[in-house]
Amino acid sequence: MRSAHRCSSLLFLGYHVMTFKRWSDEFPYVLRFLVCFAAMIVELLWENVMVWIVSATDMRKYDDPPGLQDNAEIALNFLAGKHALLGWFINGKWANIMHFLGCVLCLAFSVAWEQHPYSGFGVMARFSLTICFSRILRTASFMCTVLPSPRPGCYRRRFPPPPDSWTGIIWVGIRELRGFGGCNDLIFSGHGAFWSLGPLMFQTYYPNKFSTSLLWIALVQTSIRDVIDKQHYSVDMLLAVVVTWAVWSWLRWVYPESQPLPQRPEGAAADKPNALVLTLVGVGLLTAAVAVFVAKS
Repeated sequence: MRSAHRCSSLLFLGYHVMTFKRWSDEFPYVLRFLVCFAAMIVELLWENVMVWIVSATDMRKYDDPPGLQDNAEIALNFLAGKHALLGWFINGKWANIMHFLGCVLCLAFSVAWEQHPYSGFGVMARFSLTICFSRILRTASFMCTVLPSPRPGCYRRRFPPPPDSWTGIIWVGIRELRGFGGCNDLIFSGHGAFWSLGPLMFQTYYPNKFSTSLLWIALVQTSIRDVIDKQHYSVDMLLAVVVTWAVWSWLRWVYPESQPLPQRPEGAAADKPNALVLTLVGVGLLTAAVAVFVAKS
């Protein structure tokens, strides 16, 4: 049943993409998207290697040091035990990466249904470059200062003994994708940075108070769950939101919300779809599918 629903959804999306009337308005943003998308992919591959290296070179990885004291985690566990409703909010599994990614893609494709007046390629260009720059800051942070994992013994459970040479260490990092992170890639959460983009994008390009508020609440709850599950410290989640919000604001020039697509004349003929642009759409969706698969593996 679920597979049939997904296939029908893809066919429905494909039909609207093929019959989209405003391809000529999207063309000016295609090159911008390509550059930003390529920068994001290069950064994510580089970060993937760094996630392994920071764990493999941790001098205390076999000492199983205890995690740092997290006052927010202590307070949240206390509150969760005080009332069933608070426990439901704090411990509930409301949303995951697929839900936030779905919101991002829905916003990008909503122009095909004329739900907002912005270019899908322009929106995704700003999204991609925000991921790139925010995660450069994240990688620099966890490589500068190595914090102990909130889960003692993380390295023994997740990774093999590192090779003796730097060449071997780097090669191991290149060979395997680690979508769910390592042990010491903290300061700040990569997943939290990605989740933050959902409400930020809606707040900027689709300022519907209900949907935007719902996404912010989902972000808060999902971030709390990451702390409770000891995936990250609470400061990692806080900084993920703050840094991503700051980078998103700095990159307003990539596609400012003050530049909607021009109004189309009444009765104007639909533009013919471009094979190259359709290929880009397919590559983008395939990349999103791979990202979800790697993050869940």
